[in-house]
Amino acid sequence: MKFTKKIAFASASLALTLATPAALLTQNVAFAKTTTVKQATKVKVTKKTTPFYHKDGSKFTKKKPYVYGSWKSTVAYKNTSYNVVKTVTIKGAKYYYIGNDAYLKASDVKVTATKTVKSSSTSSAKKASTSSSKTTSKKTSSTSSSSKSSSKKTSSTSSSSKSSSKKTSSTSSSTSSSSSSKKTSSKKTSSKKTSSKKTVTQIQVTKKTTPFYHKDGSKFTKKSPYVYQGWKSTVAYKGTKYKVSKTITIKGSKYYYIGNSAYLKASAVKVIASK
Repeated sequence: MKFTKKIAFASASLALTLATPAALLTQNVAFAKTTTVKQATKVKVTKKTTPFYHKDGSKFTKKKPYVYGSWKSTVAYKNTSYNVVKTVTIKGAKYYYIGNDAYLKASDVKVTATKTVKSSSTSSAKKASTSSSKTTSKKTSSTSSSSKSSSKKTSSTSSSSKSSSKKTSSTSSSTSSSSSSKKTSSKKTSSKKTSSKKTVTQIQVTKKTTPFYHKDGSKFTKKSPYVYQGWKSTVAYKGTKYKVSKTITIKGSKYYYIGNSAYLKASAVKVIASK
């Protein structure tokens, strides 16, 4: 009996010793893959004219031109600057999304402003973690099998205790599986509720005039008005339609982002399109 216990304790110690370096290796790999990248935030057109594109790579047409406020066009003009919402790849080419469902091709513009963001690639770390866990499990299973072979030599009392522990583990596993199924069903229910929400895509001004706002909630001023294609103003006028890029909350109030660093207050407009 004493000899059997010594073998079991030695096997368990060996399994713990082998598992520790693999865990440290996984942490080092994950840490090494953390990097910083630059993202474009503003671009300027370099060609005489360049088309506005849809998200599928097709160009805006004269029948259905790019519309911003009362201004309509199928092309952007040289030296015009645009704020970039995000960078995307369409059919293998890089494009910049400028809001209002319009994209500009990267080859037709130059980046004039960027921001630095953190980016971490954990795919290799996950692979290392998976492989190390598999290796550890193999070593642990081989160790446990040797412990089992040695424990076979023990009395019938130890075998009965093993059978009772198996029953306990099976009961606990069934309980955990039922709780996990409940969590899964609750996740599905919450995802259904989230998916039912509609996203606003177009609005129309309902007041006689309503201010253009910055992202901090301050209004555009006469010294620094809202500028778009040579048109300058501090307010939007009744009946004017704007395409919405996103909906945000500023100081407890809802606003719609219409592109080019400008926001309109939700209380001053009405939603005319959503998806």
